[in-house]
Amino acid sequence: MSQQQDANKDLVRRYLDAFNDRDSETLAELLADDVVEHGIHSTLRGVDEILEFQRAHFDVFPDYSGVTESVVSEDDLVTVRYTVSGTHSGEYRDVEPTGHTVEWTGMSMYRVEDGRIAEIWLEEDRLGLLERLEVVDPPAHLRL
Repeated sequence: MSQQQDANKDLVRRYLDAFNDRDSETLAELLADDVVEHGIHSTLRGVDEILEFQRAHFDVFPDYSGVTESVVSEDDLVTVRYTVSGTHSGEYRDVEPTGHTVEWTGMSMYRVEDGRIAEIWLEEDRLGLLERLEVVDPPAHLRL
């Protein structure tokens, strides 16, 4: 692995740590001014939109925390597989707070440019999240 790939992985790990710590100042330093996040529900453009979305997400899951399971780096891309958890304490996608502590998985990809995160892609098991919130039933063949 090249030194640049190691540096990119370190940058993304710092970003994830700052995310878990709700350290908006560090997050803003690590994101390019014109960063684009291709999220689960929408595309966010710029540091301010991303930070605002994160703040709103923390209102819904105030104890939200992620654990990095795996990190892979190639060229200017860093891919992360993770598990997150949190207590559903605010309205989420028209779902009133359930008080359930839930866990779900996801993968994200970060493109690094000039030492900052320039682009983010997110994929998460949001159907699994809704099942854990008891909003939707799992398919019949998966029920125990």
